[in-house]
Amino acid sequence: MAKYALVTGASSGIGREFAELLAKDGYDLLIAARSENELKEVSRQLKSDYNVKIDIAALDLSEAGAADKLWKKVTSKKVDVLINNAGFGDLHSVTDAEWGKLESMISLNITTLTRLSQLAALSMKKSGGKILNVASIAAFIPGPNMATYYATKAYVLSFSEALSEELSGTGISVTALCPGPTETGFSKAADADSSGLFSGSLPTAKDVAVYGYSSMKNGKVVAVHKLRNKVSALVMPRLLPRFIVRKVVKKIQT
Repeated sequence: MAKYALVTGASSGIGREFAELLAKDGYDLLIAARSENELKEVSRQLKSDYNVKIDIAALDLSEAGAADKLWKKVTSKKVDVLINNAGFGDLHSVTDAEWGKLESMISLNITTLTRLSQLAALSMKKSGGKILNVASIAAFIPGPNMATYYATKAYVLSFSEALSEELSGTGISVTALCPGPTETGFSKAADADSSGLFSGSLPTAKDVAVYGYSSMKNGKVVAVHKLRNKVSALVMPRLLPRFIVRKVVKKIQT
């Protein structure tokens, strides 16, 4: 019986790279994102390159009930791997941001991820499996001018760590992947191209996905990509007072 994986946000960027790594390892896939045309193109390429079966789900995963709607597409299959990659940010202060966008961000980054994790964990209890949730180094620090995004990623990290402990001994591993700024379409979608966070040389989506995939296979719970991100996420908040951390992040993102 072929191994099966579900990847959200798989039409481009890190999610697209995860889908290819899984296909290369012989997984049949359900890939989900909003753009049906992009999903069809990813499906065509992966089928051609790796001779695996690909199902697609063109859904807006920020909509109410989207997680259950997506999961219905895999109820007849045993899901061995879930990768919750879908998510977005927004470079605006809370008072300047559109409430509809913030609400959709919370729904996608938190609600859908949580429900899919729950459904996958329930399904995997009999024979094990792997869950990877894409968090961010933003999870470790406050993010003035992207306050909601940073807060959603703090949730993803905390939730993933706790779920990992709850599932200890069941054969199910949970990994929180915490990349820093990466060469993807994220900054454009977040209106953050001008932010100092995305200046200079950045890791590629493939770099991040390869690291995350290896971490997931090894059962690592918190996987922070790159040394400089480890310093930003793990060292800076411990050495500097929080009021300084807040001001540093705000200055970078202004």
